[in-house]
Amino acid sequence: MPFQLRFSALAVTGLSLFLAACGGDDDHHGDASDAAKPLNLQVLYTNDHHSYFEGQSFDLNLDYDANQPGGETVRLSLGGFPRIITAMNDYRDDHTLVLNNGELNGTLYFSLFKGEVDFKVFNTLGLDAYQLGNHEFDEGEAHLRDLLETANFPVITGNIRPTVDSPLFNSDIKPYVVKEIDGEKVAVIGVLKVEKTRESSLVTDAVEFDDEILSVRDHIYALKDQGINKFIVLSHLGYEFDQVLAENVRDIDVIIGGDTHNVLDSTGELAAMGLEVDGDYPTVVQDPDGKPVYIVQAWEYAKGLGRLNIDFDADGVVTDIDGNMELLVGGPYQVQDAGGAWVTADADQTARINGVIDDLTTIRTAEESQQILDILAPYKEQMESFKQETLGQVTEPMPFERIPAPFNAGDTPTGSYAAWVVADAFLKYLPKADVAIQNAGGVRAPLNDGTFTVANAYDILPFSNTVVTIDMTGAEIVKVLNEGLDYAQGISASTGAFPYSAGLRYDVTLGAPEGTGIENVEVRDDNGNWAPIVESETYSVATNSFTGQGKDGYVTFGEVQAANPDAFENSNVTYVVPLLEYFREELPDQTLPALDPNQYSLKSVTDLR
Repeated sequence: MPFQLRFSALAVTGLSLFLAACGGDDDHHGDASDAAKPLNLQVLYTNDHHSYFEGQSFDLNLDYDANQPGGETVRLSLGGFPRIITAMNDYRDDHTLVLNNGELNGTLYFSLFKGEVDFKVFNTLGLDAYQLGNHEFDEGEAHLRDLLETANFPVITGNIRPTVDSPLFNSDIKPYVVKEIDGEKVAVIGVLKVEKTRESSLVTDAVEFDDEILSVRDHIYALKDQGINKFIVLSHLGYEFDQVLAENVRDIDVIIGGDTHNVLDSTGELAAMGLEVDGDYPTVVQDPDGKPVYIVQAWEYAKGLGRLNIDFDADGVVTDIDGNMELLVGGPYQVQDAGGAWVTADADQTARINGVIDDLTTIRTAEESQQILDILAPYKEQMESFKQETLGQVTEPMPFERIPAPFNAGDTPTGSYAAWVVADAFLKYLPKADVAIQNAGGVRAPLNDGTFTVANAYDILPFSNTVVTIDMTGAEIVKVLNEGLDYAQGISASTGAFPYSAGLRYDVTLGAPEGTGIENVEVRDDNGNWAPIVESETYSVATNSFTGQGKDGYVTFGEVQAANPDAFENSNVTYVVPLLEYFREELPDQTLPALDPNQYSLKSVTDLR
């Protein structure tokens, strides 16, 4: 089994006392009614929005023209909360729960406004519960506390325990909520992935966490004692971990998942539209008693809305379940002309496209809510002013694929060219640095070809990290590179830990034994020559302050800093600044050329998995 339970009699006793003390909503406590009856429940939900609010230009393969065998690509506007709230209001009735599965940070809306926009929008949605994601801690616990004070909806996470030393102590984070619908009580229990939150955010040791599986199990036991028999887990554990949770805990009915941005579908429509589908909707896993647990997710970045209908009998047993993730789209549509150029669809083409959409289950058109547009308008105006500055040009796209596909030495490299650019910007910005290392997940967007602006830089590097240097030996550098690789492939599913670098290059073997997947490490000297790294020699390594603290699996960074504080130096420069200066000062004519494979961090990639 891929997950090992961690608990003791003392832990169970302590957690039970904690639950008795804090509970959920007091109004819902007490015995279940003797007149229990069947319930039809609708759940509307989103997950992993990462501060994306507006519709995004997106290409979908829609078979709208019989003269175009195999379908034709249509460019349209996909998702966005102005459309999501329209669809929610169309579907919402008095048998509906509206849930959100966390994750701030990822766009200029967060870089500039630090969650203010997110919580204003969610206040408007009328949420029944909001599960914290790990990125909610990216600005620290005090900032999260301030955001929570603006929320008019319940915020839940059942396995978090802020101590008196945390600004979140006594904040209104509940372990669960209990909602009464048509006289029947439904519990929504929150849970957050512990290891990833500790390693991949700025949460401190003043916040304690309980084991994910034990926490959900104990909450269910406590709620069953109150006569409740319908349980939804709002889980920020990820798709694989959700399946482990379902296998190990009795009485879960449904898991509304998040964190891993999965596309789930059982209709075949989404794959036909060109999306990569990760599993069935819902994915069904048997619990320890052989009872089915239904797992769902709704992709990412406010691109779609999850809609699930559940029928319970009087005993709380799911007798029927149906739903899907629904893409919400709008025009004007664009199609390609005979020369391949994108042009606005004419009236006949638009009608045919709408006809196709009307016949599909997993996509619908939706008007944009003026209420949400009005909330966004003043923030968007400020962003547009900020975005005006042009930094330079990108000659060829620089993708940001976290885990590279296999390639042989001398072939066209794969992986995150964007992470290499960021690392190279660090190296150029800090004269002290000999090499630079950047975790893939700290880079959130590609460098697209064409004009490169301030806004693009902030989209790529949205976090409030700074640039630091750490003096360490060659042996420690090899060790920390392998730590990042191992963490990217571990149970945490934190693919963002994969290491890219500048001034370093190496061969990668995916699926190799721990500590051995990165080898043949070379260092570039001041004259541009490559030579094997010297294990005993000391190098100055530039990285971002997040990994520099030992986060995202980069344990050796933290250990070196703890053992010798003088080896660590924080520039106190926000990590987007070197990228801005890279275009302004380092690139000839402010133009980023195509990737030079000889300078890239990956020499080859082999996959043994």
